[in-house]
Amino acid sequence: MKKRTVGRPRDGNPDETRNEILKAAEESFAMAGFTGATTREVAARAGVNVATLHYHFGNKEGLYRAVIERAVSGEIPTADLSGTPAERVARTVGALFDFAADRPALSRLSLLDQLAGPAPSATARNAGESEDPRVASLRRTLVALANGGTAKGLPAGVAARAIVTLIDGALLATREAGAASPRNGHHALSREAVIAAAVKIAGV
Repeated sequence: MKKRTVGRPRDGNPDETRNEILKAAEESFAMAGFTGATTREVAARAGVNVATLHYHFGNKEGLYRAVIERAVSGEIPTADLSGTPAERVARTVGALFDFAADRPALSRLSLLDQLAGPAPSATARNAGESEDPRVASLRRTLVALANGGTAKGLPAGVAARAIVTLIDGALLATREAGAASPRNGHHALSREAVIAAAVKIAGV
């Protein structure tokens, strides 16, 4: 494990220090999940002391939430209004697949978060802050397409979560098989299979 130069909150560039901690934390959480990773390990990876980590993020959960937010940052793909419902879902899911493919840690972080992430606070749940923005975007698309968004009896939110989980699982599987490149045939086949499954899940 490569250590970087130890810094303190008042020294150097605080934004750079914060970014180094986030990069180190992404590696740790992607490998071990929320429960398996430790702030001491993250601090060592980032080349800072634990006090510096706490200065920037408060505690382990604050750091974890910042890592998840960073992993899914960017403009989330949304459906356009052209074509049949099936075509709209296919385009949206394909764009979400590509979005996750461009963020190598996102799929693993997302799946580990579902399995063993910290429970969001009631305030965060009520404000919708704990929902993956990819799920929120796809849920809105399904609601718009299906008058309330039922897909084979599934609420739109459940269907959207199932599709995003399918995307993450497929990407993780292709990466494990060494097929992460968009130009790789296995990657392209995986994308097509996910889109076909998503259209069926959406019931359009």
